Amino acid sequence: MTAARDIEGYIVDRNVYSMDPVPLEAKEYNRIYPFYDHLKQGRLTTTQCVDCGHICWPPRIVCPQCISDQLDWVDFPKVGHVYAYTVQQNGNPPGFPAPMIYALIDFDNGVRIICPVVDCKPEDVEFGSEVVLKVVPAPRDRVLFFFQLKSKSHQ
Repeated sequence: MTAARDIEGYIVDRNVYSMDPVPLEAKEYNRIYPFYDHLKQGRLTTTQCVDCGHICWPPRIVCPQCISDQLDWVDFPKVGHVYAYTVQQNGNPPGFPAPMIYALIDFDNGVRIICPVVDCKPEDVEFGSEVVLKVVPAPRDRVLFFFQLKSKSHQ
């Protein structure tokens, strides 16, 4: 059995999963692979419809508003704001410490996403808190993304 391996404190052991929870991120495996390439560059992106202007989340290959397949990649604003959040004490995914904070995050582009907020205590998070992207390496040359409080980031 291999020893546990710590990658920035999140993925403890690449062999702990009975199935792989991290999406296959290469061009040959999915059609939104640029999303993962952009994450590796430290950019959170999504698709925007060329025909109707709708900003999709998650990224799509077809616009859910007008069914166009003419989509461009656009960057999210650098800072989001916590709309609401909850704290998960038990039943966390393998390799992720309790408690986990999940937040609905609003962006100035009109998109709201749900994502974990890391590197802080639950009492540090408030409604309206500013958050910024944090990209974390995952096994097999992949990445995961989270958010951290802007006041706690090193940017």
